[in-house]
Amino acid sequence: MGNLSTENHDKTLADDSGPAKSPWVVFLADHEVLRCYGPVLKRLAVGLLDEVNDLSILSLGPSKFLRYVPSPPVRLITETRSHQSDFRFDITARQTTISAGQSALFDKLWPHYRLARLANSISLYKPTLLHALSEKHAHLAQHISKILGINYVVSMLAIDSISLAFNDPRCGAILCSNSALARKIRHNQPHLASRVHIQPIGTHVPDEPCCFSRPSGTSVIFCCSPLEYGYGLTTLINALKRLSQKGAQPLLFLSGHGSAEHDLFQQVKQLSLQNQVHFIPPPDVMLSVSDAYQVVLREADIFVQPQPVRFWQPELLEAMSVGNAVVAADGKNNDLIIDNKTALSVPFQDEQALTDSLLRLLQDHNYACSLACSAQQHLRKHFLVSHMISQLTNTYRQALQT
Repeated sequence: MGNLSTENHDKTLADDSGPAKSPWVVFLADHEVLRCYGPVLKRLAVGLLDEVNDLSILSLGPSKFLRYVPSPPVRLITETRSHQSDFRFDITARQTTISAGQSALFDKLWPHYRLARLANSISLYKPTLLHALSEKHAHLAQHISKILGINYVVSMLAIDSISLAFNDPRCGAILCSNSALARKIRHNQPHLASRVHIQPIGTHVPDEPCCFSRPSGTSVIFCCSPLEYGYGLTTLINALKRLSQKGAQPLLFLSGHGSAEHDLFQQVKQLSLQNQVHFIPPPDVMLSVSDAYQVVLREADIFVQPQPVRFWQPELLEAMSVGNAVVAADGKNNDLIIDNKTALSVPFQDEQALTDSLLRLLQDHNYACSLACSAQQHLRKHFLVSHMISQLTNTYRQALQT
């Protein structure tokens, strides 16, 4: 696990000696990527509006998260399927729809038509920089930037190293969500070292932790996870049974959807835990507000991350921000998790270790609150959205001059 404080060169990029340029930025994303940013998307857009001349979001398909973005002044461009073969733009409009035709098969067979369509739609607003909000759209940013003759930057949300070609001179920066990934890219591609920077997603941190802050009531454990096999949820339910046998009776909320939901429900029934375990949708599905995660998680005491994180997840960040005491599986490559400081780390699918960690927090509320406060302090130092915006602004200006 990398120590963020030892990599200060990632916190502030050196200013170029030339005159500063004000970027006209277009974000590239889709619904899955926008969800990873969660409530941070609105804060990021609002913060950047004071730093850039113009900001647009090109969403590759519809996404409910766009409704949380202030538009105007942010321009929303959405690619959707329709029976219309042509499309129109109003340069003054802040919301634009690109008709992508009737079938995705045309784009598979002739991808250059889609690239031209997207590039033409963006070009009307005279952008100077593209920002792919995930490595998922790095190739798209590369091709569109070539057509438009502008530079681009890429945010990397994956925890594990992935193979992407960043030799394109138009790629002004590679922004990694964690230090481990940044080190891997620098090691594997040393010629890119100057373009690789740590850029964690930021959030807002309240003053006080919420865990065990209610004067009375049942302890609440919250878990956000796909309800799929192999995600450690069976282990978590078994750990709850062990807690029950030791006299602890917390409520467990399993938040998510997935193919294993029926089998998990049957496991709960067989263990006679129906009064303790509750299956609910993800917070952003339950509540139609941009800060749905924080609203829900403020009512929880303990947050459990049952599987090693391989992709950026807003739930863990928001749980720490509101002051949940966190128990997480295998946080070696996650800058949010520092064992015994910001979270209790347990081996993946280790039922006994998970039970012991949960029991410790349930029995020692002072320790749980101390752990939550330490996590909040860690976020204030490394994961504030204000820091994220400041770093992005410096990155954009440097990318314009490469």
